[in-house]
Amino acid sequence: MSKPKLYLFAIGGTGSRVLNSLTMLLATGMKMKAEKIIPMIIDTDINNGDVEKCRNTIKTYNNIHRAIYQGMPEDEAQGHFFRTKIMAPKELNISGTDYGTLREMVDYNVLGSKGFGKTKGLFDLLYSNKNKDMPLEKGFLGNPNVGSVVLKNVVESSEFKEFTQDFKEDDRIFVISSIFGGTGAAGFPLLMNVFRDETSGMNNKTYINNAIIGGVSVLPYFQVDVEKFNSGESAINSSTFITKTKAALSYYNRNLRQLVNAMFYVGDTRQSNYENFDGGIEQKNPANFIELTAASSIVEFMDYEASSGTKEDLAQPCKFFEYGINRDVGILNLGHLKSDENIKRLLCFHHYNIYVSNFMEAALKNDKLAWRNELKLPAAYEKQRFYGEMASFTNRHYYRWLYELSADRHDRKFLPFDLSILTNKTDLDKDLDGTLKAKVVVDEKKLFTLVTGMPAKKSKILLLKDRIKYDEVFSKICKSLLETQFSNKERMVSAMLNRGIHQIIDDRFDL
Repeated sequence: MSKPKLYLFAIGGTGSRVLNSLTMLLATGMKMKAEKIIPMIIDTDINNGDVEKCRNTIKTYNNIHRAIYQGMPEDEAQGHFFRTKIMAPKELNISGTDYGTLREMVDYNVLGSKGFGKTKGLFDLLYSNKNKDMPLEKGFLGNPNVGSVVLKNVVESSEFKEFTQDFKEDDRIFVISSIFGGTGAAGFPLLMNVFRDETSGMNNKTYINNAIIGGVSVLPYFQVDVEKFNSGESAINSSTFITKTKAALSYYNRNLRQLVNAMFYVGDTRQSNYENFDGGIEQKNPANFIELTAASSIVEFMDYEASSGTKEDLAQPCKFFEYGINRDVGILNLGHLKSDENIKRLLCFHHYNIYVSNFMEAALKNDKLAWRNELKLPAAYEKQRFYGEMASFTNRHYYRWLYELSADRHDRKFLPFDLSILTNKTDLDKDLDGTLKAKVVVDEKKLFTLVTGMPAKKSKILLLKDRIKYDEVFSKICKSLLETQFSNKERMVSAMLNRGIHQIIDDRFDL
């Protein structure tokens, strides 16, 4: 049985940030029981900075994935870095600028003259004048009642129709949304009702109606500056997040539990403090451990009764999942992750990035280096696109993601690795566009203390200066690589890095 495709609906800013963390997890080689992932981003705020950051991360990931694995059989190199195929996100974005305000969108001023007086009266009952006159260009600003009206247009978009045309039997659906805002809280129930509507005229209706569907609903985990709301500078009031969450949970319990097969809830009472932006390019919230947890739920969902193809095959119609930490601490490390496999993959991937950022360029320039010559890499390989994409993912995306997870604005930080190796933190803080490269300095002594609370083992050979010998390990591995028929240099380099890094971690760490 071939692996199913996973259609991943990421709603609102939280959806894009969770998708960004999922991309990082998959870059580590975390195994996903899916043929490929097809992200579907839904956000009426088309200029949202979180969406742009997510786009760029996935684009660089894809460039690396294609260079290595294009044409490779699906069952080969499982567990290697960047192995899972992620399609370029399809954006089901309904631009709020196309509608102006909610009043303009529904032609409120002419409802009465067109014979819809009762409809107008109901509309007045459900929506305040402030709701009616709210500009839609930056999303729904924490108003799911507004979002529920606008987002119905999503299912009429060409991208949504393309999704229904491509959906096959055994494919799965997963929805990422927040429950305390506007877009996510409105979008999740709307999608679930569309997917399970047996009377709809959508393509492949039977397959979609009977698909296994999961979702992660993100509860409040941050708060924003209330002074901006009080002064009228922002429409977002985080003091209402808990009230909205309680109301939404009650609705979900009554109306959605019979529609979803696997439901994950994540949130945190230790909340982060963010700038209060209504939306737009300035909304680039830092990565958060809660988003990483939500991303891991997607991997777990694909493991959920993996041999089942439809909802009828499941032992239970609906199952709920939870994750917690044993002690309420402000700083988390690798030991707080759920599985040893996840710990090892993050540990290996960090050492991969350390090598790429600090040692690989010099190795590629060294025409006397054994592994470089064994692989017969062309001159100036460090200037070719493949290494450039690797370095870009490492320096522009990975280190920034790590740094954001440990930011001071979080009351619960995720700090798995020693980030004193980053030398331009102040500049990274000021770089709102996210284009600045992280600068990393790692000497040989630092290689033994990269992991928070988990020092690397020293060599047992006495009287010799000990160091972690990346290039020496790679050169030994290359001899066995040459016995394998690889179709391109990129695949050979990737296989060498994967095998070598894993060997170093196995030798130096007790996991």
